[in-house]
Amino acid sequence: MSYRLHYFPIRGRGEQIRVLLAALDVSYENVHVAGEKFGAMRAEGPATLNYLALPMLEDGDLRLVQGPAIMAYIGRTHGAAPTDPKEAARADSITLGAEDLRMKYFGLFGDGAAEKQKEFLDGAWGSRWLPAFEYLLESNGSNEHFVGNAFTFADAAVWDVLNAMVSFIDGATLDAVPRVKAFYDAFAARPSVATYLAGRPKD
Repeated sequence: MSYRLHYFPIRGRGEQIRVLLAALDVSYENVHVAGEKFGAMRAEGPATLNYLALPMLEDGDLRLVQGPAIMAYIGRTHGAAPTDPKEAARADSITLGAEDLRMKYFGLFGDGAAEKQKEFLDGAWGSRWLPAFEYLLESNGSNEHFVGNAFTFADAAVWDVLNAMVSFIDGATLDAVPRVKAFYDAFAARPSVATYLAGRPKD
């Protein structure tokens, strides 16, 4: 099996997929898509790029877009997804929740970034997102996994967006949520993840 992950040469929406593949120690080709190449792919239409959007994962004749769907596909292919219907739904829900936070995160840059970031940290970060993740871990009875007692793609989705927040938003910490902090540290300490993180660009 040889995956090809097409995305811009930034972390963005592609990073959670890279983190998941690293956690699973699965090899893939990281295909950087620059401006002209992206334009050419879009010009070819949905047969090349469904919804004309990235990231896109190629697996043989499958071309799959939408980050959470890619995460679920990889997880199910490599045994990192629940088989119980209720737990599977929980993993999907948590991954989509992480995607909602990722969208909020992207909106914290650009004009008025400092003000937007302060408002977010003073509000939803501490009142909505961190308590939600803390509760999800507590209700699962775990400090390391969001669903069941083994690693799933949902763990990678949450870790990646938390990592983006604490890395690039001044003042964003996990200090108030001990289960989330323990989860975050344990995930980063996984040997294959630690190796990946040590080698990736800092920005």
